[in-house]
Amino acid sequence: MFLGGVEEKTSSGSSQYSPTFTRRDIEDLAGTTDILITTNAPAEIGNLSAKPFDIGSTAIATLVQKINPRYHFAAEGVFYEREPYDNGHGYTRFLSLGNVKEDRWFYAFKINVNVGNVEKPPTGVTGNPFKKRDFNIDDRTCRICGDPSHLSYDCPQKSQRKKRRRIVGRNFPPVYPF
Repeated sequence: MFLGGVEEKTSSGSSQYSPTFTRRDIEDLAGTTDILITTNAPAEIGNLSAKPFDIGSTAIATLVQKINPRYHFAAEGVFYEREPYDNGHGYTRFLSLGNVKEDRWFYAFKINVNVGNVEKPPTGVTGNPFKKRDFNIDDRTCRICGDPSHLSYDCPQKSQRKKRRRIVGRNFPPVYPF
């Protein structure tokens, strides 16, 4: 599946041959795919990754969550290879290719097309970077020492700094009449 161009921010709509796409174009795409090729990277693709990557499109992120590709290639202009992540239906590998003659701009890969077999988890797989982590009160730990029996406010290892007195209001110099 291929989605070319950049996201159009106005509501004028894109024509059939326009170098832009809209949210409606993404809503019209459906199904699953093995390979997705886009111009932009999805926003938040760097979440849960050891390698930071902070550029991308929220519209592309919506598309990636909708179709769950096995491979996603983007032409963001910066080389970035993310660890595979669990998309809930398998594993997705994301790769952003760099500009020609600057960063790495080519990539060779092999796809195993075994319809009946379940894919084994690849090495270094991470959680889904687009899924918000569910809050569980039992998972809380102290930020200072890591102990789950208390929080950082009550930590015995907390530095005993002298608390500064908070001043309410301001002190102005006296004003003398002329």
